[in-house]
This record gives sequence, structure tokens and C-alpha cells, in this order.
Amino acid sequence: MEAFKLTGFNFRFQKILDLKENEKGVAQLQMAEAIKQHEVGHQRNRAIENKINDIEQLKNAKQQSGVNISELRMLEEYIHQLQDQSLSSKRELEYLQKNVSASQGLLQKKAQEEKTWENLKQQKLNHFQEESKAAEQSFFDEMASTRFYRLSKANSLAEGS
Repeated sequence: MEAFKLTGFNFRFQKILDLKENEKGVAQLQMAEAIKQHEVGHQRNRAIENKINDIEQLKNAKQQSGVNISELRMLEEYIHQLQDQSLSSKRELEYLQKNVSASQGLLQKKAQEEKTWENLKQQKLNHFQEESKAAEQSFFDEMASTRFYRLSKANSLAEGS
């Protein structure tokens, strides 16, 4: 008699699950890039703030030592330019923070979608394993009853002779 064969599990939505895993991977990369850009924006903003502090200290030192008005005006104008850059940089940081938040939201959504399909696959696998176990048990039960029938028939023939 042919031994019981267990066929392999085939999840019919595997391509969708693969796609969802892929989308999650892309979302992770996008989020990493958004975080990186946000950090670069922070560094740029800190550099501008440091320049403003340095120039203000230089201006104060020059005021103490007595310097001509035109040089003080140039330093003031430069400080105003840096403050404009700082304001612009802060707006950019707000935009970059929104981008990070949006990419986090997208990643959470993609991770949830992947988890949903992964859970469905696990349920289908569990169901498949239960059915396989039941089929295997049925096969072995049938083999046992066939053997019992043959043995009892053989015994009755032996007794009858």
C-alpha cells in the first residue's frame, strides 16, 4: 500500500503578502531617508544659530573696542541675513518634521497591512495542518482496520481448517 503523502502548503495570496512586505520595506527606506533629511536640517539650523551667536559676539566686542559705524552696519545686516536664513531653516524643519510624521504613518499602515496578510497566512497554515493531521489519522485508522480485518480473517481461516 502506498504510504500517506503530505502535500505542501500553498498560500494562494502569497504574491499579495510578498507585495505587502515589499511595500513595508520601501516605507522603511522612505522613513529612514526622511529622518536623515530632518537631522541634516537640524544640523543646518544649529550651524546658522551658531553663526548668529558668533557674529553677535564679534559685533559686541567691536562695539566695546570702538569701531566705525559702517562696519557695525555691515555686521548688523549680516546678522539680519542669518536670522532670515534661520527663519527659513525653521520652516524647512517644520516641513521635514511633517514629512517624517507622514512617513511614520505610511510605515505603520504598511506594517499593519503586512501583518493582516501574515495572520491570514498563519490561519490558513494552521487549518491546513489540522486537515493534514486529520487526513493522516484517517489513513492510519484505515490501515489499522484493514490489518485487523486481514488478521481476523486469517485467524478464522486457521480455526476453520
